[in-house]
Amino acid sequence: MNILHLIPSVGPRSFGPGYVALNLAKEQQRLGCSVQIWCLDTSMDIHWASEVSDLPRKNIRSFSYIGPSFLRYSPEMERFAAGSTGQQFNVIHQHGIWTGISRVTYKLSKKHNISSVVAAHGSLESWALKRSKWKKKIVSHLYEYQNLNKAACLHATAEAEVTDFRKFGLLNPAAVIPNGISDKWLNSVGNADNFRNHFKINHNKRILLFMSRITPKKGLFMLLNAINMMIKDFNDWILVIVGPDEFGHKSEVESLVDRLGLKDKVIFINPIFNQLKRDAFSAADLFILPSYSEGAPMVILDSLATGVPVITTKASPWKDLLTYGCGWWVDISVNGICEALKHSVNLSKENLEEMGKRGKELVASKYTWSRLAQMTIDLYAWILRRSEMPDFVFFD
Repeated sequence: MNILHLIPSVGPRSFGPGYVALNLAKEQQRLGCSVQIWCLDTSMDIHWASEVSDLPRKNIRSFSYIGPSFLRYSPEMERFAAGSTGQQFNVIHQHGIWTGISRVTYKLSKKHNISSVVAAHGSLESWALKRSKWKKKIVSHLYEYQNLNKAACLHATAEAEVTDFRKFGLLNPAAVIPNGISDKWLNSVGNADNFRNHFKINHNKRILLFMSRITPKKGLFMLLNAINMMIKDFNDWILVIVGPDEFGHKSEVESLVDRLGLKDKVIFINPIFNQLKRDAFSAADLFILPSYSEGAPMVILDSLATGVPVITTKASPWKDLLTYGCGWWVDISVNGICEALKHSVNLSKENLEEMGKRGKELVASKYTWSRLAQMTIDLYAWILRRSEMPDFVFFD
């Protein structure tokens, strides 16, 4: 089977979707498929992606693009898609929507009659649709709605995402295949002291870790107001916020920290990768993602795989946190976050470690990339009429 993954970026700023594409491609190749990733990254970004994923550099092909970076319009990639190069693939798996990449998928599919699978990665959730609303309406009218409708199957990372597809008016079959974790990360070991020493964090303080983009949808205002409501319970703790600034939101968060008098309770750290990222999870007692909107965030898997229990809102499809006793799944509100924090920060280190062990066992049993890559191959085989429909494909 010849598989093409299309994505704007797999570099360090690609976040979840880039990680998904890289790991699916790597595991699909290990399972005997021929796999390529087409993206719009620099050579440096591709080198980084190959290093962190162990996917050979030759499997990632980069193209140039023109115009605003958020559009990612690539005449070069479209030419290759329309030519003989595009004919070699059996199936296209697109990651992310609302960019020029969707034009490439549509052209490949139409020109060469190649089946496509499109993963929106949370981009059709109602909160997400309100962001850059007019841009999305224009893009939808020009090509995105056609591209989505022509897809042989839509890839949902959780059942809630299937509902988002239907609300948007899409009637395509939808496959529920969650995001996963690599064996390399699951078996990795971190150094908590190294992280604390590197960023001069008091060894007597317990760490509540946030690691994601610093952007409005991630709910940091809710988190800070929740901490302010239970500040006495937070005396022995410190909130460590790790991630890149988006839309200038970091300065707004810093201003709120100042207004609430939390400067001694919050530390900001720029994005970290590789071993230092692993060290951060080793230093953390708790992880939190207080979002308004999510698809299936990779960082929750990252945390659980390292044995760190998680607090997140019902914006994430993570009811498993309650089912398996490895975290808190709360209402999208200051009060919901506050109640979870009051409970969790007063638990002993031993109690949190027990929750973390259950989380790691959950990830190892249900969320490994090898298992999920096989699901994608089973999906492609059904689309290509080589096998029966998998039980994770839905029509309603």
